[in-house]
Amino acid sequence: MIKKLLAIIVLMMVASLSVAGCTSNTNNTATSPSSTHDALLEKLVNASKQYVYGNASNTVQAWDVTWNNGTSVTILETVKINSNGTNVTASANQTLMSFPTTQDATNYLNSFDKTNYSLTSTNYTSDSGTHVYSNVTGHDPSVYKDYSYTEGSILSSLKEHEIIQFDNIIEIATVTV
Repeated sequence: MIKKLLAIIVLMMVASLSVAGCTSNTNNTATSPSSTHDALLEKLVNASKQYVYGNASNTVQAWDVTWNNGTSVTILETVKINSNGTNVTASANQTLMSFPTTQDATNYLNSFDKTNYSLTSTNYTSDSGTHVYSNVTGHDPSVYKDYSYTEGSILSSLKEHEIIQFDNIIEIATVTV
């Protein structure tokens, strides 16, 4: 049951680029187009926010966007999820990075310490859930790799770690349930 719930949460995050919710928030930082921010990241952040706030079965408790630099952005969010009558609170910390080329992103991913990670998917179409990336770009990524690992237990807190490549975009995320 918890694995299924965690999978739902992670799917809601991916290209998640986020987990989902609806109305109240403690910090509703909006992003607007800027010449100093990567244009694709701007679009992905805005589409993710629309996705997060557009899911009426959940309640967003926090949504905060911080631009680390022009090609890196961190999204912190907390969402109360009501799935099949079960209320769970999930917090996500995700950083999206844009690289000049897909090969540069692949090189970064290959150099990332993935000691605890397992490759969980290379198929965006069936595993991505939200399809935010393809909605923004107009196409599925030609390179998609999803590595993850889980720590903790159902009795305390469960933490899912992911590193995902969408062409020239890398997402590093941790979701705590």
